[in-house]
Amino acid sequence: MISFDPLFKTLEEKRMTLTDLMYLAKIDTKIRAKFKKNGSMSLQTIDKICIALKVPIERVVEIKNETE
Repeated sequence: MISFDPLFKTLEEKRMTLTDLMYLAKIDTKIRAKFKKNGSMSLQTIDKICIALKVPIERVVEIKNETE
């Protein structure tokens, strides 16, 4: 299962909101709901986020075992 928990922690550390990120990374605001529901997202979108935040992918997304 994909989790965006690392992204929310990164945003908190950078004192940013999800709205700030959408603007900075030039991502459609319709994607916001996918973050909240840990929905699937293209690697292109994740790449934009990593570049905008200047962080490696593990600071944005993690894979959790279904049993966790």
